[in-house]
Amino acid sequence: MEGLNHMFRKAKTNGWVRGFSAQPGMEITHLFYADDALIFCEAEETQIRHLRAILTIFEGISGLHVNWLKSHLFPINNVDNMSRLRHLFPNNNVDNMSRLAETLGCQVDALPTKYLGLPLGAKNKELEV
Repeated sequence: MEGLNHMFRKAKTNGWVRGFSAQPGMEITHLFYADDALIFCEAEETQIRHLRAILTIFEGISGLHVNWLKSHLFPINNVDNMSRLRHLFPNNNVDNMSRLAETLGCQVDALPTKYLGLPLGAKNKELEV
């Protein structure tokens, strides 16, 4: 996973993938725990294509494989607002989340969810916590 960490740091430095700002000067693009990964980027096709390329190259170099059937794309913040419109226009793809998920070969999901048995995206006063 150290090799993948290096690849993501290089991608961030080159501007291929942008994560989120945890505080001024600290941008987070990925978090690893054992053989699991959380990857953060903007909902832009170029970033998703770079992400797919990074993971494909990593698979080739390391011999490890991403299980795309267990991989999920979670819209956060303003992308989440667009995904709510899907219920108003079920025959139109108002946002591009489905297309981005198709590019990655995974599925779109929604928060809150559980990750490694812990609630992810739940408000701190909700029952899930």
